[in-house]
Amino acid sequence: MAQQRVNVHIPSHPPVLDSVKLRDIQLPLPSAPDPWHRPEKAQPCTASLKLSYSSAVAAAIADDVSLSLDYGKLYRRLEEDIRHMGQRGEAPGQRMISVEGSRREEMLRKELGQDVRLTAGIVASCGLGLLDETAAGVRRMSHVHQGIRRSSGSGGQSGPANFNFSPPRTSSSPIESVYGECEVWLHLPKALLRADEGLKYRSVTVWGYKQGDDGVSGEADESERRPVVLEEEFRIDGIRCYCILGVNSHERVEKQAVIISLEFKGPGQLPWGSTVVDTYQAMTRAVAERVEGTSFQTVEALATYVARIVTVEFSNERVTVKVEKPSALAFVERSGVEITRSQAFFERLELDGGRA
Repeated sequence: MAQQRVNVHIPSHPPVLDSVKLRDIQLPLPSAPDPWHRPEKAQPCTASLKLSYSSAVAAAIADDVSLSLDYGKLYRRLEEDIRHMGQRGEAPGQRMISVEGSRREEMLRKELGQDVRLTAGIVASCGLGLLDETAAGVRRMSHVHQGIRRSSGSGGQSGPANFNFSPPRTSSSPIESVYGECEVWLHLPKALLRADEGLKYRSVTVWGYKQGDDGVSGEADESERRPVVLEEEFRIDGIRCYCILGVNSHERVEKQAVIISLEFKGPGQLPWGSTVVDTYQAMTRAVAERVEGTSFQTVEALATYVARIVTVEFSNERVTVKVEKPSALAFVERSGVEITRSQAFFERLELDGGRA
């Protein structure tokens, strides 16, 4: 059940938007989804993040590291926050909302680390928090530099290497925290027994402000601001099955390997995401076991069969299914098809008397 909605305003992209990236962080989780359903078991995780802000122009012009985001500090803080997840401070799920202003209460009832959305929320909160801290520090330094320039300018002297920095007119301060965006990727390679590549998750989180503020500025009250999850994506790759598949006579004799991938994406912090989180382990097992008992002639028919299981039987709104055959063509690594189907598609099919 979603909490009472909050009307939020998301600032538009600034004229200059730059990013800091950390890629493939080895981030052991003290607790995470376990393929054997054991609670509070540590799991490996690879994380990446892209923190976008306005902007790195000042740091580039002045060639001054104090005007930039410290990605070393970002890594250290992230590692510490994950190591102590759930032990201090407010849980990220308490503040995360959708574009519609709703919050997923069911996330907060899960055991520590069992909802990948909350883990991504810790990463996003860490990035956006460092952006705030850096912007505040740069503003303080900017005031100091301006005071020094005014006092030195009154003497009417200038040295041979007078590089007094003046921030570009496109921004009132070198780094601003009004607009902040953090894109997070998580990969839990051991989260699923029947998927060789485990579970992958991606989210995009931005600062949103309660409606009614008279203009959003860098001095906005932090209590009026919430992390808004714009979009989410779940991927389950590498579900390896063996079944009869194909029209050629030799393909009807012996089972061959097929590799299935499932993708779910949509706006963040909405019910569809909770359905994926609640069903993906049982759903992956069901797909793997039931595909091995099939005997289709076309890859399209097998992909549609999988989509029906995922949407109709496990109540997921929409899924993109990719089915590939590694052995179909001698000089092609994999060949296959990709389809997107929804619950509504199969409901209409039933009403029309069709079968897929």
